Amino acid sequence: MSNETPAGQDLGAKKTDIDLAYRIAMKSLIAERWRDVWKAVPTALAGTDIEGVHDVRVASRRLRAAMDVAVECFPASWYRPLHRVAKDITGALGEVRDRDVLLLALTAERDQAPLAERPGITRLIDRIERERVAARAEMESFLQRLMSGGTPNDVAARFGPAAGPPAAGRKSGRDQESGT
Repeated sequence: MSNETPAGQDLGAKKTDIDLAYRIAMKSLIAERWRDVWKAVPTALAGTDIEGVHDVRVASRRLRAAMDVAVECFPASWYRPLHRVAKDITGALGEVRDRDVLLLALTAERDQAPLAERPGITRLIDRIERERVAARAEMESFLQRLMSGGTPNDVAARFGPAAGPPAAGRKSGRDQESGT
């Protein structure tokens, strides 16, 4: 039995071409997703709009989804740490975002509540606002470390235009996770 297609193309070469095309497409998608994260971070740090935190979380979830799909495409030695950072970004902003959403809901509820219930809701809002201040301080510290650390350079080196075509690694991100 021959290892060639009816058109005479070697199946192994065709699979290699398809794998390379997929890695190139995933590299491009992941680069775009990282750019979306970097673009959203300054607004989240500025704190002038609660949607800034939401935008970073959305961008990081999209990044994680792309990286989850591409885990087989890249060497685990450098891919897994960047994948972990993508997950950490989502988590680091979660406490702030959860409180933002809760504060919006409680404020709306207080505005509609009977007068006798409003002081209790106000105390709850005050407590959650204090929790948000603490969570925001942790988030800001995380994002500042992230932006001033090596991650932006690592991302540029692996997924930026100068990175060149992605090579298949001996062990993919999933191989290292499962220990195979």
